[in-house]
Amino acid sequence: MARGDDIRGRLAAGDKLVASWLTLCSPIAAEIMALTGFDALIIDQEHGPGDLVNAVNLMQAAWAGGDAPCLMRIGGAELNLIKRSLDTGIDGLMVPVVETPDQARMVVAACRFPPEGNRGIAPGSVRAARYGMDRAGFVAARGRDVFVICQVETKATVERIEAIAAVDGVDMLFIGRNDLASSIGRVADQNHPDAKALMAEAERRIKASGKALGGITAPGDGVTDLFGRGYGLVIAGSDHTILRDAALGVVKAARG
Repeated sequence: MARGDDIRGRLAAGDKLVASWLTLCSPIAAEIMALTGFDALIIDQEHGPGDLVNAVNLMQAAWAGGDAPCLMRIGGAELNLIKRSLDTGIDGLMVPVVETPDQARMVVAACRFPPEGNRGIAPGSVRAARYGMDRAGFVAARGRDVFVICQVETKATVERIEAIAAVDGVDMLFIGRNDLASSIGRVADQNHPDAKALMAEAERRIKASGKALGGITAPGDGVTDLFGRGYGLVIAGSDHTILRDAALGVVKAARG
């Protein structure tokens, strides 16, 4: 079964979760990231090059290295993609560009079995049901065990946050700061007053809604800054950026 309840419980208790993207499609990198103690690992299949088989490999490696929940960011709110992603046994799902409450309801319905939703069910074969060895638990959960994150990435979404947050089954609203700034023409200038004001408005509305707030760091706006503003989950980096930055540091130091 997915471990969405574990994440919900920690957030409800006031825990602050530090997460990382997995973008390298490398099981070895995933295992190392899990061993370091991240609270959650998020497999990026929106911008990352991996497929669902690779996602399973990353989960297997991560759970060999630790017990951090694994979530997956998918490419969009498409019914069959959500179903197949959840069948891998992922603990939670992040869906980009959810702009309306109807879209949010569709995402939740795609995660839930009938009559609560319209997710197709294959309890005798999928990894999420331990390949048929946990049919009863899989069916009983009805998909409620999945942690559902909707991304706030446009000005239109910010204007509808209250209605999106009111959708039962949405666990977290996650601010995608790059796309949010881009949606008002500030893709190259996230520090522009308009971009900063829109992000602040998104934060305020999400916190007022009572839903968990998630986001990602940026230069000058680190983990402690975001936690101080009420974020419950912060993505503090990725496997590839940690490798890149460390390698650049080694080369720079070697060359004086």
